[in-house]
Amino acid sequence: MGVQDLQDHVLVQCDFEIFGQVQGCGFTKHCRDNCLALGIKGWVKNSKQGTIMGKMQGAKGDVGKM
Repeated sequence: MGVQDLQDHVLVQCDFEIFGQVQGCGFTKHCRDNCLALGIKGWVKNSKQGTIMGKMQGAKGDVGKM
């Protein structure tokens, strides 16, 4: 295992908020489904301000793919 392989497995956490035309397009479900497929833990929800907010935690390489 090389240095890059080890760095990809470091546990990281990311808070995010998505702005723009995100309501009604299925982005929340898309985000949740991709996180589940990658083994990333966390949450995602529609906010009252019309954005999508979330937090994800997982291997650095997997979070980077999101």
